[in-house]
Amino acid sequence: MSFSFRNVRYFIAVAEAESVTRATQTLNISQSVITEAIKSLEADLGVPLFQRHARGMVLTHAGHQFFAPCA
Repeated sequence: MSFSFRNVRYFIAVAEAESVTRATQTLNISQSVITEAIKSLEADLGVPLFQRHARGMVLTHAGHQFFAPCA
């Protein structure tokens, strides 16, 4: 497992905001950076962490399990 703390920080921001767009405003970085970080984290963990919808992102069961110790 080689995920970075930066990727975890971005994951937490998206989980709390329930939206990549709102997380970009909080973190003041581009949407593509967050999207790539989330994809990388999901690849490292081998599970999807979010269900993607047109109006935002919702944590999956695995996402909730990963988020719980972070909160």
